[in-house]
Amino acid sequence: MSLFRRKKDTLGRGGYSDVFRSARKRERKHMRHRWQWILLGIFLLLAAAGGYGAYYYYSLQGDIQKEIPGVVSRTEPDEDDEVPERARNVLLVGSDSREGLTEEEQLRLGADDEGLAGERADTLILAHINPSTADVTMVQFPRDLWVPIAGGDKGKINSALQSGDNALVRTVSDLTGLDINNYVKINIAGFRDMVDAIDGVDVCVPEPIPFDENTGIEITEEQVGMVHFDGDLALRFVRSRHSSGTGSDFARIQNQQKFVAAALDKVLSTSTFFQPGRIRALADVARHNVEVDEDTTIPDLVDIARMLRNFDPEHYEAYTVPNLGLSTAESGGTTTSIVAPDYRSMKVMFDAVDRDESPAEADGVPGIAPSTIAVGVYNGVGLDEPVAEPAAKQLEAATDVNGGPVRIEEVENADHFRFKRTVVRWDGRRPETEKMADLVGAAIPGAEVAKGKVPRGVDVAVIVGKGMFETKKITQILPLPIPKPGELPEVCREDSAN
Repeated sequence: MSLFRRKKDTLGRGGYSDVFRSARKRERKHMRHRWQWILLGIFLLLAAAGGYGAYYYYSLQGDIQKEIPGVVSRTEPDEDDEVPERARNVLLVGSDSREGLTEEEQLRLGADDEGLAGERADTLILAHINPSTADVTMVQFPRDLWVPIAGGDKGKINSALQSGDNALVRTVSDLTGLDINNYVKINIAGFRDMVDAIDGVDVCVPEPIPFDENTGIEITEEQVGMVHFDGDLALRFVRSRHSSGTGSDFARIQNQQKFVAAALDKVLSTSTFFQPGRIRALADVARHNVEVDEDTTIPDLVDIARMLRNFDPEHYEAYTVPNLGLSTAESGGTTTSIVAPDYRSMKVMFDAVDRDESPAEADGVPGIAPSTIAVGVYNGVGLDEPVAEPAAKQLEAATDVNGGPVRIEEVENADHFRFKRTVVRWDGRRPETEKMADLVGAAIPGAEVAKGKVPRGVDVAVIVGKGMFETKKITQILPLPIPKPGELPEVCREDSAN
């Protein structure tokens, strides 16, 4: 039974072309994560394949290396030097170049884009890898992030690649304050060809996937279980925002990680090791679809792959570059949609990365979404003092990060008016509210945070006391959830046993 469903072709042409053209704008709105695991998947697999055989080692390395100004080589310690190996910053680039795909293939795979010239960074990820601690921090840049391009005029960060690899490296380095030590770039065709080079991959899909107009994929109730993915189907699967079945990013990441893990298992298996044809095919994929800087060697790629492949939540954190959400900007006399950068939070993030620290811990604020905290604001200075309402508005503005501000549930008078200073109270009967109070307290630097009586229906009480009520905009950097690998669902265990 086919895993694709075609709509009726009313124009006498490929059934998917009209569907893809009509859905293209909707697809662009959901591109933040679509390439992340594609990029990691092909990078890891090609790096692993590069470890096989001296012939492929030397020939492949020479073919994919390229001089890229701006990439800063690390100084390796001597063998007798006891200084720990330094961390490295790897820039992983998913190019939207359609090189290697015919127009028909672009339409069939939902990867066409009329008027596309040159190449852009469809996905841009900075991987900070610390070998001495096995910690990995992955930071993904929204492709429409509006920043200075290579020290010049502002533009969308993905457009820097149109001026060359060195312009992209300089743009990222200037923005983050970090040196780029390794550069790896791949394109769309590479992922598809890589999967075909190992004769496809079997992946557990425990739930149906509804028909996705953008990619044409559909997996019905009868087809769930262990599904065999060839290159085309794999590309549709990892690009589809519906590939989770539930439509959530968390569930989609789980499926995409499962695909990467299954593909790694196959490329590192004896079935690949004892088939030179597969090794040659993987090497050919790299030659035509991968570029690295001139100082990045095959052993470097294998070392990086070894660090990235485990996705261990204890040592692996993933982030999106802090931003202020969608906005608009003037470009070439026209108004364009952009993602506005949050420079203040970005400095906190990348300073922490440079210190080999967790950005989530460096912000000084508990990792709780403010919008999940119910707050009551109370007048503690007197009936004639209208302080609670303006204080509530200030507090909302100061906590408006990561999906919205705290929820102001009540604005009333306090039970008495003898408060000499502002107090942030948390409910001692609910220990989880202490961290909520710490977050609210971070937005009101002069307040006292203490356990006490909290009215019903709120998590935290803010009692405005005498003196000036001042707030400070909080900086909060939340990591993306990293799912822990689990056992195969029963439906897939049954298929594996057959």
